[in-house]
Order: sequence, then C-alpha cells, then structure tokens
Amino acid sequence: MQAAQGLCMQLIERFGEDVLSQRGVVFGYDGRHNSRQFAHVASAVFITKGAKVYLIDKTSVTPSNPFLIVHFHALAGGQMTASHNPKQYNGFKVYGDNGAQIIPPVDAEIEAKIAENLVPWKDALELLDLDTCLLKDKSKTIDPYNDALYTYIDQMYHELCRFPDLNKDCNLQFVYTAMQGVGLPFATGLMDKFGFPKKCVSIVEAQAHPDPEFSTVAFPNPEEKGALDMSKQQAIDEDADYVLANDPDADRFTSCEKQKDGSWHQFTGDELGTVFGDWQLLMAHRR
Repeated sequence: MQAAQGLCMQLIERFGEDVLSQRGVVFGYDGRHNSRQFAHVASAVFITKGAKVYLIDKTSVTPSNPFLIVHFHALAGGQMTASHNPKQYNGFKVYGDNGAQIIPPVDAEIEAKIAENLVPWKDALELLDLDTCLLKDKSKTIDPYNDALYTYIDQMYHELCRFPDLNKDCNLQFVYTAMQGVGLPFATGLMDKFGFPKKCVSIVEAQAHPDPEFSTVAFPNPEEKGALDMSKQQAIDEDADYVLANDPDADRFTSCEKQKDGSWHQFTGDELGTVFGDWQLLMAHRR
C-alpha cells in the first residue's frame, strides 16, 4: 500500500489528477503468494484519487503490463511479481508511460513520495475486504485481460510472423516449461497463432500452472543450473529437439538445443539476442 501511495502521489504531482483520471494506470499480477491481493490494494489506492484503473484480474505475463500501458496510453503500470526469485519473495515492478521500467530520477521521486505517505489511506482501506485484501467492488476498475493476452499475441503475430505457411509444416519437436508460473496461456497461444502444429509442442505438465510454492524447483530461474533438469529429461524421453522455458512471470526466456552427441546447449542471453537481432535485421532488409 505504501508503494502504491507513493507512486500515486508522484504521478499526481507530475501529471495532475485530471490526467490521471483520463489516462489511468495498469495493474497485473503473477501466481505468487499475495500477488493478487497486492494488485487489488494498489488499485484501491488509485481509485481513491479518481484514477482510471485497469486491473488485469487473472494471472498475466509481466510483459503484458507495459504493452497495455502503451496500448491504452496509460501513465504507469505496476506488476506484482518477484520474477524468478525464490518463493518467499514478492515485489512491485513499476513502468512509466513509455512502457519501460522506471529510471532515475523517477525512482527517487517515488521513493520520496512513499516516505511522505507511510500511513495507509483510510479511504483505500474502506474499499477493501480486510479479511481477503481484495476489492469489495470491482466496478470502478476495467479488466483488460483479453487485451493482455489476445491483443498482445495479435500484435506479436503481425510484427514477427513472417512465414506462417512454413510454420505449419514444422517438423521440429519442442518441450515447453512455464516454471510453475504464468507463461503457459501466452506461450501456447503464441505458438497456435503463428501456426505451429500442436503436435510440435509438448508441455511439462508438472510445471505448467502457477504454484506459489514452486514445489518442483527451488530457484525458478531458467538460467540457474539444474532448473531445467525436468524439461531436459522430458525432451530426452520424447526425442525433442529444443527446450523452451520462461521464468515464473514470463519476462525471461531461454532455450536449449539438442546436440549431435546427445548433450544440450543452453543459449545465453547474448546468444539469443544475437539470433533474434540477426533475424529481425534480415527481415527488415527483405522489406
């Protein structure tokens, strides 16, 4: 609540209450303990100041938040998540009106406003069921879940899908893990939209759905050694070619490729960035 109050006052000081009421803010959450409650509390804070509040009231991938900020021309957004950290953590990722994470001096401005607003606002508390920490009435919020998933996927398709006919003939085999996070609907929706046959993608079912306890992996960072052991074993069992993985809030991605000797090469972020960048430059040249 203190973080939301600080962000709210920083936005009011910078843009004014009228602009905040017109353009609003976006809140979303992952599958961790209390993430939904944090998003509802933050929404209550902004409602008390007359803000337009877009509350994605289902678990959503973190990148959908900045996408919606730009899509709706909102002033800011907050995603309740601790990303790839262990289960005992949770947090609040803040994005500005450009869809990027905040940088100086905005972070210091918000910090100062938090310090000035440490006492919970009574009006915000009155909007919440204090037993559940959820809004008593969501009628003053707008739920853009369909935009967070389907409109986002549509935009990715129009910007990135160059050869849908080739995708339909794909004979590679992929194993995908959501790392017990929120990535599955987006990942499978994207593969479907791009035209990949369903038979190409196998899901690690034990890690397919949000589990705030992360019962199958102690440190749910796909870059950590051992985090992809379950996925790799399934890929071996199914003779798959690639492992695809998101971290729990699906703002990180990694991939492993089976080598000729049966070992697995896990691409680094630099390698993936180079591959993606090269592809985009090649496609831009073709245009």
